[in-house]
Amino acid sequence: MTFYLERPIAHRGLHDEETPENSMAAFSKAIENNYIIELDVHLSKDGIPVVFHDESLERMTGSRGKVSQYILSSLKKLTLEETEERIPTLNEVLEFVDGRVPIIVELKVTHHNGELEAQVMKSLYQYKGDFAIQSFNPLTLRWIREHYPNTVLGLLTTSDFSSTELGLGKKKVLQYMAFAPIIRPDYIGLDYKTFNIAQYYLIKLLTHGKIIFWTIDDLKLYEESRELCDNIIFEGFIPPEKN
Repeated sequence: MTFYLERPIAHRGLHDEETPENSMAAFSKAIENNYIIELDVHLSKDGIPVVFHDESLERMTGSRGKVSQYILSSLKKLTLEETEERIPTLNEVLEFVDGRVPIIVELKVTHHNGELEAQVMKSLYQYKGDFAIQSFNPLTLRWIREHYPNTVLGLLTTSDFSSTELGLGKKKVLQYMAFAPIIRPDYIGLDYKTFNIAQYYLIKLLTHGKIIFWTIDDLKLYEESRELCDNIIFEGFIPPEKN
C-alpha cells in the first residue's frame, strides 16, 4: 500500500461552514482525523508559493484581483471568509504538518514556465514527510519528472472543460491523457462526475489501476464510487471507516 492510498484525502483540508478551505484550521482538523491533506498552490507576485485554490481572490477574501498580482505581505493582510484565518505560505503549512499526515500538493499552472514548479520543489525537497504533486497541466508534471524523477505524481483529468478556453484538440489531449507515457504518473485523479468508460479503462492500462476520484461530496457518491477506485478526494461529509 502506498501512502496516497492509505486514507481518504481531505479536499483543501477538512473544511466546513466555520473552517475555510486551505486554511491552517482546516489542515489541523484533517490531521486530528488522520486524513491525507490535499491543498493548492499559486505563486505570489514576489515569487512565494502560497496555499490558495482560485486564481482570483474574490470568492475567498472579498478582494479583487489575482493572487499573482499581490506580494506576500499584501496577501497576508487578507482574511478567509470573514474568519481570523489568513492565506498560508506553503512553507508555513509544511512546518505545521511536519509529516504527521501525507500532503498532496496541486499546482495551479495555466502557463507553464517552470517557475512555480521550481519554487515548490525547492521547499518540498527539504521536507521530511510524505508528499505527492498533482496537476491538470501535463507540462508541469513532465518538468517535475525530469528534474525530480522519484516524486510521486498524479495527473488530473476530466471531461468537463466548460470553464476553460482550450481548443478541441487540447481538450482531447488532456481528457485522454496523451502525455501519460512521458510523465509516468503514479496515479490518475479522475473527475467522478464526468468520467467515461474509455477514460476509465485507459487509466487502468496506463497506471496499473491507480485511480483517485475527485471530488466526492456526499455519502451516496462515496458508496457508488468506492469499488471503482483506489482512493477518493472528499469534502462535505466524513467517509465511513472501511470494513
